[in-house]
Amino acid sequence: MKFLLCLLPLLTLTDGYTSICDESASYNDQFSVLFHDAFDGETLSDQWVITEGNELGQLRDTWGTKENINVVDGKLTITTKREHSNGYNFTSGALTTKDRQSFSPPFKACVSAQLPGSNIAGEMDGIWPAHWMMPNNISCWPDAGEIDIMEQIDGVKTIYSTYHWNPEKEDENPTPCDNGHDHAGVNAWVETSLTEFHEYAVYADDNGVLTYYIDGDEIGKIDGESKGEMQGTTPEAPTDAFYIILNTAVSEGGVWPKAVSDKTVFPIVHHVDDVKVLGSK
Repeated sequence: MKFLLCLLPLLTLTDGYTSICDESASYNDQFSVLFHDAFDGETLSDQWVITEGNELGQLRDTWGTKENINVVDGKLTITTKREHSNGYNFTSGALTTKDRQSFSPPFKACVSAQLPGSNIAGEMDGIWPAHWMMPNNISCWPDAGEIDIMEQIDGVKTIYSTYHWNPEKEDENPTPCDNGHDHAGVNAWVETSLTEFHEYAVYADDNGVLTYYIDGDEIGKIDGESKGEMQGTTPEAPTDAFYIILNTAVSEGGVWPKAVSDKTVFPIVHHVDDVKVLGSK
């Protein structure tokens, strides 16, 4: 997870949008539902695996616990706390579909969420909610890519959508786990991201193009035109099967995001209302 290229103006969102994951829409007649969780039960479904600890550094400077993952009133809640656990000063939560279900392009992945935040400066410093996807088969990041559907940092209302890849993966004499890293992405300012639910989505087509959406509105795409070699079936394009990750991380030091401080207010709650993935029929 990282920062990226261009900042878009304020995104004007309207009620009554049509989700890109609406399987009944005419533009999805070649797609069907592969995965769906509306969190309607009283407990988390077995479609998910809760991360206990800090696998892949998903939670940065935070320890993941199952106690911080709950389903309440038809919504998933990921709670982040200032408390000591296993050598960490904070606990939070991460859940994934790893080893349960993964998705190969073409697919459309949509997550409806209300992000944690505050309009008071400093109260969200170091807080990093994210909805992202990682490949099933990976030995060295980011050889098979990383798709970030949505990231937000420090309570700022900018939404970051990114793709990471290794431009040197096919070198004749690669150095394991140190072959290179590049990334590209798009940003959008969503004024009500902290107070309302919005749908953050990506369409990964079968030509290596990623198109990002918020509430059904396209905010930009990553393709061969914007990033030279990342097209088609080149090693950089996202062609593997990817699983979903939902989490809130905390940073104790750094620039992106800022370091958490005494001003940061805990506990912090990240709400998710719906997750759906469509794939080709």
